[in-house]
Amino acid sequence: MFVLAAFLTGSAAHAFEVAEFKSGMAQNEVKTLLLANWNFDRVLEPSDDVILAYDNDPSIARRYQFRFCKGKLVGFEQDVRPSLKSLIISVNNYNQQYGQPNRVYSNTHMVSNGEKAVFALFWKNNLEYIGVKYIVLPNNEQMSLSFDSNNLCYSTPRM
Repeated sequence: MFVLAAFLTGSAAHAFEVAEFKSGMAQNEVKTLLLANWNFDRVLEPSDDVILAYDNDPSIARRYQFRFCKGKLVGFEQDVRPSLKSLIISVNNYNQQYGQPNRVYSNTHMVSNGEKAVFALFWKNNLEYIGVKYIVLPNNEQMSLSFDSNNLCYSTPRM
């Protein structure tokens, strides 16, 4: 259904690992692995600190966003097919693994075509945050899982 993160133990207990991508990896190494081993329709670098990999068909719900600080991987966000069932299962799994969320965010915003409602929960695991976000837009819904390591470029967790 979706890639599950496996967390490192020992001295690097604060690092995340999703599939073959590990926090601290060089940006060019992440891009090389994406192009060589993954079959995304598009792999883009919209800014110096982001790599976005996605498929053109939105119904596939396959989008990875890699965030970098000073050339090293510090954040990862993965879209999953939005559903109440997926949200409940993800939250329950993280509650069992990490306890109650460290931070809860809920808000509404106006966007060009109506209202955007955001609900997000974040768990702290050593020096990283694990998040589940659910966004309701006028014409669709989005859900994503995120992993952010503390870094010097942006505050965590990343909304």
